[in-house]
Amino acid sequence: MEMTTYQAVFAVLLIFFLGDLVGALTKAKISSMFVIMMGFLVLFMTGIYPDNVMEISGFAGVASLGQYFLLFNMGTSVDIPTLKREWRTVLCATVGMAAAILGCAVVIPLIGKEYSMAAAPVVNGGIVATTTMVQACEDLGLDTAAALATFVYAVQKFVGTLPASNCGLSVAKDLVADLRAKHAADPDYSWYKEMAGNSAGDKKALFWEKYKKYYTTFICLAIAAAMMLLASILGDLCQGWVNMSIWCMVLGIICRNTGLVPSNLLRDYAKANGFFSFLSLCTIIPSLAKVDWAQLPVIGFKAVVIFVAVVIFTFIVFYLTPAWKIVGSKNLSIGIAMCQLIGYPGTELIATEITNAVAQTPEERDAISSKIQTAYVISGFTSVTILSVFIASFLAKLMGA
Repeated sequence: MEMTTYQAVFAVLLIFFLGDLVGALTKAKISSMFVIMMGFLVLFMTGIYPDNVMEISGFAGVASLGQYFLLFNMGTSVDIPTLKREWRTVLCATVGMAAAILGCAVVIPLIGKEYSMAAAPVVNGGIVATTTMVQACEDLGLDTAAALATFVYAVQKFVGTLPASNCGLSVAKDLVADLRAKHAADPDYSWYKEMAGNSAGDKKALFWEKYKKYYTTFICLAIAAAMMLLASILGDLCQGWVNMSIWCMVLGIICRNTGLVPSNLLRDYAKANGFFSFLSLCTIIPSLAKVDWAQLPVIGFKAVVIFVAVVIFTFIVFYLTPAWKIVGSKNLSIGIAMCQLIGYPGTELIATEITNAVAQTPEERDAISSKIQTAYVISGFTSVTILSVFIASFLAKLMGA
């Protein structure tokens, strides 16, 4: 007996409910995305859920819109002045992404070109990069490669968390030891005084601040829809090489940094970002329905090879070359590079755990937060939110060329 629409809606959202519940209960030690993806994979493979559960639920019909709304909102979260101030972190994160791509390229003889190209942007990024590569693979009939991209997305947080945590912990301990040594040498020493002097001047009111009361839910959604329409026109003019996805993000960045819209327009003002994230996930979950038992060892092997290569090449680049000098620490550079596998809010959670484990005074807490949390959040933001979208769009076009 086939599922009804309402049964399918409940069945889909039940897995998302369980994913968030496990994530909350384990304080993100077990990723909600891992639970969701593995849950759907098992349910599809055992036949408990039909392959077309997304179509039956009706989510498939609107799922593709989620990515473009999400991209526009991601663009509105980009603060260019902050990226300029943290240019060393941005550069280090970029080098880390290059090391990961190099690792994926080197293992092409072991896993195949299409699998390497499908996985590389996912390692660099998050849901948008994954959605882009899954759609590209499915359009080309590469169902196993699409499933691999989804699988990599589901488990990569486990791979990145351990080195990011351990390296960050080492940096935090060194930082606290240095602070305590300075206090021992000079009882009047203050980290706050050392960091002072960068006070901001008077700020002119931005356009959105003057008309803040007009940024209602539907006005915000209409602004996003207008930018999506413009992005589609620009994407067509560029014949896909600078596609609609990239233009959605670029237009979001322009709108935010010219003061037309506030930061995180759809998340904080339209209160709709969570739903668009859900829709984006609904576009990649069907790829798991195409995995059979015979493919599972193949996908698992290729994923292991990719992750091993990514970690090895990251350590080679930042331990055996001068690349670590960008941020002045081998451990911090490794931690920053691993943030591409984690993304926000995981990067912030890890930084908070490191701070809680090492700091004993408010001053130590603020010093660690300023050093590690800022670096980790900016790194994850640079790789997952911005650069991975460009890399995914380029490789998706290249695969179809």
